[in-house]
Amino acid sequence: MKFIYFLFLLSLFLLNSCENIQIEGEIPLNMPVITPEVVVLPGDTLKITVWQKNDLTQTEVVRADGKIRLLLVGELSVEGKTLSQIQQEITKKLEKYLKNPIVEVSLGSSGYVIYLFGEVGRKGPMPARENITLLEALISSGGFTNFADRSKIVVIRRVPGKEIRYRFNFFTYLSGENIQQNIYLQPKDIIYVPMLPF
Repeated sequence: MKFIYFLFLLSLFLLNSCENIQIEGEIPLNMPVITPEVVVLPGDTLKITVWQKNDLTQTEVVRADGKIRLLLVGELSVEGKTLSQIQQEITKKLEKYLKNPIVEVSLGSSGYVIYLFGEVGRKGPMPARENITLLEALISSGGFTNFADRSKIVVIRRVPGKEIRYRFNFFTYLSGENIQQNIYLQPKDIIYVPMLPF
């Protein structure tokens, strides 16, 4: 009996928590559907290849401070930069030592992580490739539980100085309306699937 009472109190708590979530609004319909360029994060593995200079070709893991260390270049901050930006910086620094260096920067394994909690099959951090959509993340998490409120999914995104929260209606999306809701996720986005009200 105590266990049933505990479950009842827990469900009330979760329901109240869901109702108190501050929502910024629906995911904007005019949000451009574009494929974002890869941005480097701590934990990513970068391969730096210098043409005809095998001794300068390196594979480095981006440290927690967002930097890597390269021969001739030294410490280089790469967090938040695109591969092309990093390639240009390395090329410029190598020009002090080499004539017309040709540099290629590629991404090996990625430290890209998003988070899922609530009524999904698998909760917690989920390693993800770049350019994953919201729907792909939900599918990769094992889908919804039987108690999921699929009409009030919340995407929490942290931007400089604040946190933005959008609501995603799975049923509206499936009906063909507001298909722009299936946005590309960004690193450290949080997806919350609330429980159905009882």
